[in-house]
Amino acid sequence: MTDTLVRRALVVGTAARWGAALEGAWAVPAVRQGTWGSGLILVGSLTPAFLPEDNAFDHIWLLRQLQFGAGRVLATALLLLGVFILLRAWLRLHPRDDGVDVSRATLALWGLPLLLAPPLFSSDAYSYAAQGRIVHQGFDPYSVGPGLIGGQFGEQVDPLWLWTPAPYGPLALQIQHFVVDLMQSNPYASAVGMRLPAVAALVVIATLLPRIATALGRDARFALWLGVLNPLTVLHLLGGAHNDVMMIALVVLALWLATQRRLVLASLAVALAASVKQPAIVAVVAVGLLCAPAAPRSRQGSWTRERLVHVGLASGVAAGGFALITALSGLGYGWLGAMHVPGEVRTYLAPSTALGSLLEFLMTLTGHRVGAGYAVPAVRAVGLLVCAGIVGWLVVRKAPRQPVTALVAIFLAIVVLAPSLHPWYVLWGGLLLGLTSVDRARLRAATWLTVLFACYGVIDFSVHNGLVAFGVSGGLALLWLATGHDRELVHLADLGPRRLPRPGLVRSEGRVAKESADVDADAAPRDAPARRSA
Repeated sequence: MTDTLVRRALVVGTAARWGAALEGAWAVPAVRQGTWGSGLILVGSLTPAFLPEDNAFDHIWLLRQLQFGAGRVLATALLLLGVFILLRAWLRLHPRDDGVDVSRATLALWGLPLLLAPPLFSSDAYSYAAQGRIVHQGFDPYSVGPGLIGGQFGEQVDPLWLWTPAPYGPLALQIQHFVVDLMQSNPYASAVGMRLPAVAALVVIATLLPRIATALGRDARFALWLGVLNPLTVLHLLGGAHNDVMMIALVVLALWLATQRRLVLASLAVALAASVKQPAIVAVVAVGLLCAPAAPRSRQGSWTRERLVHVGLASGVAAGGFALITALSGLGYGWLGAMHVPGEVRTYLAPSTALGSLLEFLMTLTGHRVGAGYAVPAVRAVGLLVCAGIVGWLVVRKAPRQPVTALVAIFLAIVVLAPSLHPWYVLWGGLLLGLTSVDRARLRAATWLTVLFACYGVIDFSVHNGLVAFGVSGGLALLWLATGHDRELVHLADLGPRRLPRPGLVRSEGRVAKESADVDADAAPRDAPARRSA
């Protein structure tokens, strides 16, 4: 009886707090505008560009008008307008000493309309549903593609991926299997249902990211604004339901546990993250370094014996955890043979693929047709070698002094130099960027890239609604720039993040050393939580 009353009181208290938070967030004009923008995105997404060919909206008179001709063009225009409104609202929420507060309730308000939308700016969620169905039927997802099961599950999948095996980790595939079962094997509901783990992951990120920022001496509100409330997070990780958000959430969990000196638990969190998407394994370096004892001041930027031991332990626990998860999943290591799948389709956002394709075109143009076929693979190989060199340098030189900053840079290096790049990939490191020292130049680059990738998604998918819709969306984007709506972006980017009080505090060997807040980002403050004195 008492336990029931306590649980009921906790539920009522939580609901009251969230109600007050939502009411407070809604009182902010920029939050309301962003919510209206999400609503326009919802309406604009109800077109063949995002919906499967056989969908229930085709039987509703008003929504059926968006499936054809002028309705598709209008929907595309509404979609782009909604994205612009969301971008402007995000920029206006930039946390300043004289600005409005940033809260997790804002993410809830902006994300709520998108929960009702079809998967946005990517058909990956349809592939997830098909892969979950493949596991449900007892086939090996690392050997067969969605085309094998046919039906609406297969018809929803982009033809480019219809006969390709799954490249994801075993945990991701079992989560997809769980969602398909939860949705009683309904094809469309299964795809939309992939937002359930995405929502859970965003809750973890929104809860722990500010705590990590505080532990590292960063601005928690700025980290929340730049990462969690970022339109790319809202549109791609929530709207697109990409499993990348689960990987990022588990990396965030690992970093938070590492700031609490929980080496084993943090390493197991890395194993879980790598079981979703394999690149997360690089987080073991940051976990080990955050858990290691403080080095003498003279060796702050060096690899000490204690640091090597802790990173080695983290790596061993993560490897063992990954092996255990793989064994429990029953899916094996077939992903090793499917790692080439993302690169099978040329994505010209990837620099190595774009450069290789240009070289291939020039060689073909000049009559070197035999060698032209090797241009893209060769440039991609060079890109991977450069990536390996950069990652090695970051681990050796940057990680001992700033492990979290090094992790962010490693993720971004992998994303930029890999053969395949999609807008949501940049969030591997971009969502964690607020945990590092972000100067004006980096903030300006982050805000412009956010606008670029957000608009790219709309314009790219508008092609599915016809060339007229593509032209309208591109024209509206240019009009937005020509009429000066980007001035606020430049103005806000120049402000930079809110500075911490001067002088900054840097802890080393249990002693507090004062350091000017104006020093170079490599020297202040370290990516390590404060050590408690004995």
